[in-house]
Amino acid sequence: MTAVLLFALLLCLTGCGSAGQPETDEAPAYLVAVTAGETSGSGILYQQDDAYLYVLTAAHVVSCMNPGTEAVLRFFDGQELSCGDIRISEVSDLALIRIPADRISERQRNACLCVPSDKESFDRLQTGDGCTAIGLHAESGALRHEGHILEPWIYMEDYGQYMIWADAEVRPGMSGGGLLDQEGRLIGILSGGSQDGELAAVPLSLILQFMEDMDCASR
Repeated sequence: MTAVLLFALLLCLTGCGSAGQPETDEAPAYLVAVTAGETSGSGILYQQDDAYLYVLTAAHVVSCMNPGTEAVLRFFDGQELSCGDIRISEVSDLALIRIPADRISERQRNACLCVPSDKESFDRLQTGDGCTAIGLHAESGALRHEGHILEPWIYMEDYGQYMIWADAEVRPGMSGGGLLDQEGRLIGILSGGSQDGELAAVPLSLILQFMEDMDCASR
C-alpha cells in the first residue's frame, strides 16, 4: 500500500508503473481522453441531462491548468471539444467537467452512453472481488487491466480520505479513468498506482457525495 501512495500524484504525468502490457480493445462509449495543458489523463461520462454532459476525472489531471485555459476532451469516436467549466473537489481527488448540451450534436449525445453504476452493488464489494481498471489514452486508445480488490474501503493518509485499494495495474494516461466491478459497473475513479501493480481509486460513495455537493452548489 505504501508504494501506491508514493506514486499517487505521478499517474497522469508519467503513468503508474506496469510490469506487463495492458489489454486494448474498442473504447466503451463512456470513455474520454482528457488533455489539460501538459497533463494527459482519462475521464468517464457519468451522466447527462438537458443542460449538460457530465465528465468525471481525477482532480490532479486538471488542477495544474493555467487560469482561463480549457481542457480538451477526445471522445471514444475521435471527436474533440474544449471545455473550461471544471469543478474540483476540496476533499477528494475528483473533478467534474460540465459540457453544455448545446455544444454537442444530437447524434453525439445519443452515442455517448454514460457508465453504469449501482450503490447497492458497490456496498457489497469484498476483498478478492474481481475488478477492471480502464482508461482512454489520447494516442494509445483504450487501456484495460484486470485485477482484484485488496480492500474496498481503506483510509490512506497521503490522500486524507478512504479509497479502494486493488491489485489491477494501470498505465500512463489512465488517471481519471474508471475502476469497474465484475459486471462492468463504475466503483471508483483511478487516482494513483505503483510499480508493484497496485492502485488507489476514489470510491463510488465519495463520487455520489461529490455530485450531490456540486448539484447543491449550482442551485
